Amino acid sequence: MIDWFVNILHKYPESAVFLAVGIGFIVGKIKIGFFSLGTVASALIAGLLIGQLGIDVPGPMKSAFFLLFLFTTGYSVGPQFFRSVASHGVKQVLFALLICTACFASVFIMAKIAGYNVGQAGGMFAGSQTISGALGIVPETINSNPLISEELKKELIAAVPVCYSITYIFGAAGSAFILSIIGPRILGGIKKVRQEVKEIESSMGDHHVTDNSPAIFSALRPVTFRAYHVKSDWFTAEGRTVEEVETLLMNRHERIFVARLRHNNIISYVTPKTLIYPEDDVVLSGRREYAVNLSDTIGYEIADYDLLNFPAENLPVMINKKTFAKTTIVKLLLEDFMHGVSIKKLTRGGINIKIRPGTELEAGDIIEVAGIPSDVERAAKKLGYIDRPTNITDIIFLCLGIVVGVYFGSLMIRLGKIPVSLGSSGGVLLAGLFLGWLRSKRPTFGTIPESSVWLMRTLGLSMYVAIIGIVAAPSFGSSLQSLGWEILVFGAISTTVPLLVGIFLGKYVFKFKGPITLGCIAGARTSTPSLGAITDQLDSDIPTLGYSLTYAVGVVVNLIGALLIVLLM
Repeated sequence: MIDWFVNILHKYPESAVFLAVGIGFIVGKIKIGFFSLGTVASALIAGLLIGQLGIDVPGPMKSAFFLLFLFTTGYSVGPQFFRSVASHGVKQVLFALLICTACFASVFIMAKIAGYNVGQAGGMFAGSQTISGALGIVPETINSNPLISEELKKELIAAVPVCYSITYIFGAAGSAFILSIIGPRILGGIKKVRQEVKEIESSMGDHHVTDNSPAIFSALRPVTFRAYHVKSDWFTAEGRTVEEVETLLMNRHERIFVARLRHNNIISYVTPKTLIYPEDDVVLSGRREYAVNLSDTIGYEIADYDLLNFPAENLPVMINKKTFAKTTIVKLLLEDFMHGVSIKKLTRGGINIKIRPGTELEAGDIIEVAGIPSDVERAAKKLGYIDRPTNITDIIFLCLGIVVGVYFGSLMIRLGKIPVSLGSSGGVLLAGLFLGWLRSKRPTFGTIPESSVWLMRTLGLSMYVAIIGIVAAPSFGSSLQSLGWEILVFGAISTTVPLLVGIFLGKYVFKFKGPITLGCIAGARTSTPSLGAITDQLDSDIPTLGYSLTYAVGVVVNLIGALLIVLLM
């Protein structure tokens, strides 16, 4: 039975790759406290174990998956990356660049002290900084260098996953611990940082709504629709207009819209001047907490299938500079065309941003508006480009974009006698960045649904590292033995130094608030587990305000750092 199982893996090596990825996803979901290996590291380890069986995986299969990962990575962060360079968040961009430089410098210095070769240094960079994409950049860059012999290339590339797997554990767990536990103490103590969280929340409007901003709550929560039978004494025989009803509820700080009406057994939509009489039935929409318990104001709630059976729509809209970029949520909500519409979700660079009154929209943001289709369509046309949900990927755009990137990366210049090129990986990453940004400017082409981006990024990188593990497995033991325990120390130092540098830079040089400093460091390190640990520790999502912009910068610059590690070592 065992021989049959092994023979199948040898005969069909692609099955070994899928097995490694499957095991990786199972193990990667296991979480101990704030730490988990993650799917990429788990897939690599699974590949290393399966690879002990001596399975040979074809090379092109590996590269194809990695190019998918690089292109979709660039595509997803491109809009935010290019906008951030010239945006009001220039301080965060500069901060992220300094953190990325510190990450690169710490690894480079430690590798030089330890006397590591380029493969070992690249693996330590990928693991200690938890930049899994570097697992592809480093081998691809080594492999494209014509000055290195084929035998030496194999030796250098085999060292990459070994050093990555050893240094990754502290890179992931150590980063989360330092940023969530040690970081707040350096920044003045956990109480002080939590107080800063409250100050930021207050400045952005996380408090009870005032008379000057009556529409806030309707957009801060997903819309709900409820039916009521009009029974309140406030409604007279002459009737009350929809406008009067909504004004009454607004004065109670309960922003609720009248959506539908049944009068004399006739169901219809309403206008501001539509009259509502006692014994009518109405549908109210608004914040969930306020659309219930309205017996004193409206009447009692009813379950009315016919009245509530009408279409409601969620519609994603891309904000652009010609519409409402640089506008706060509270100002947007006061626009007449937002009547009856709720903002359910705000996404920036693929990262969900909590919607607060003071949250400022940026060009390229995706906001999801909800309500009656006519209201939603009216608002969406004013807000920007309607990015209707689709499950269809523009395959022509995807494939030709990767091809263009490969050709661009193949261009070579000479620094003295040394030939230098971006390689296919660097070229495809830049192609994804540019084309992703271009689509945010001209969103009529190049559609890749968010679910497809996630699949290609996650599966592409996981498949790639699984193949790396399988191929590198035979030499893993000897490479590990030659490194010794010292690599744990060098890797831990490489992880810790940039984090501490970032904490002190944020506090004393950039003068960021503590929660923003921690979020910026996690973003520049592209460390989502660290962000989770920070938000859990502070019991707030305020650190994400520093994460989204620096994440876009970190994704790009850290992958370039992996390329520089190879060139400079």
